[in-house]
Amino acid sequence: MHQASIDPRQDRATAFVLLLPLAFVLLGTLIRFLAFRYEWPDMPAADYFDALCRWDCNWYVTMAETGYDRFPVPSRSNGGNWPFFPFYPMLVGVISKLVPLPTITTASLVSIATAYAAVVIAWPLLGRNKQAYTLYAAFMLAGPLSIYFTTFFTEVMFVLLTTLVFRFLSRSNYLGAAGATALLSATRIVGVFASISIGVQALMDWRRNNGSWRGVVPGLLGQPRLVLAIFIAPLGLFVYMAFLRYWMGDGLAFSHVQRAWGRMVGNPATYLWRGLSTPPGEGQWLHNSQILALAAVAGFVLTAILAWRRQWPAVVFALACILIPLAAGLASMMRFMAGMAPLTITLMTILGRHRPIFMLSLVALIAGAWFTTLAWLGGNIALV
Repeated sequence: MHQASIDPRQDRATAFVLLLPLAFVLLGTLIRFLAFRYEWPDMPAADYFDALCRWDCNWYVTMAETGYDRFPVPSRSNGGNWPFFPFYPMLVGVISKLVPLPTITTASLVSIATAYAAVVIAWPLLGRNKQAYTLYAAFMLAGPLSIYFTTFFTEVMFVLLTTLVFRFLSRSNYLGAAGATALLSATRIVGVFASISIGVQALMDWRRNNGSWRGVVPGLLGQPRLVLAIFIAPLGLFVYMAFLRYWMGDGLAFSHVQRAWGRMVGNPATYLWRGLSTPPGEGQWLHNSQILALAAVAGFVLTAILAWRRQWPAVVFALACILIPLAAGLASMMRFMAGMAPLTITLMTILGRHRPIFMLSLVALIAGAWFTTLAWLGGNIALV
């Protein structure tokens, strides 16, 4: 019987894709644990995951354990937990019921596994370039901002689902992209804008296949899979709105509760300029507002590079994910940009192009994890 030949190069590539992120999982965990031990030498090692759970993480733990509030909570800025979308905390809540571990420990382990999966799935989007892939794995699992992806924040699920959306779109699989988008829209509000990316990809496919825009509207409407995909994509948001309407009487509570945190809708350009022009305080190189504003600027620059590469589905998604949060201020902008897979993937493909830059970038990513973990444990609000 004839046996299909096995390509050893393919085996080596598969092993590289699967095993390299595991190495960074171990390295990143070691760096963050050593930073924790350095910051709090007398704290029990068992409190490691609790120590890393700061700011919104505490809201997510409560959601995973007890669900959504029915009324504003006076001890928490007179706000409820409605701005935090349900998919990831509810997933962790279900797993926590099955695993005999504290919620934050379970959530952290699930986050690390999710980050690992997000890296592996991103391999084709990184052009199957080993240097770019190495940098991306380091960024997600052992880099300066890996804290977002290894404790209990929704960014890690947002990255995984966004990566799936664009993997499906790269093959013009509209239904697959719609399924991932539905979950994405139940993870963060801006996730619903991936629905537009599906439409843009469909337009690009039509143009490429037909050579003109003639008949584009009836042509697209005549594709049952595409029409179904457009209906499926925002379902996560709509289901959450319906739940809020039933649960506490306001389907837009996720927006209205922002007043409790003093976040008001305004001009994104104004917020950006105010952040950039805020002078640093004594002993500071940059003011926290400047750091957050520069994160937004970096997002715009990388979006421009996506446009130059004509990756229009990613461009429209990235613009929505920058402008919508920026219209409410600079808060969490560092976290939002770190969780934008199209942007970070683009950055790593650039840094991984030349070996000297690749090596310097890899060292900077790994070294940066130590300092940002200390800043995180120390309560630096630029990282919130």
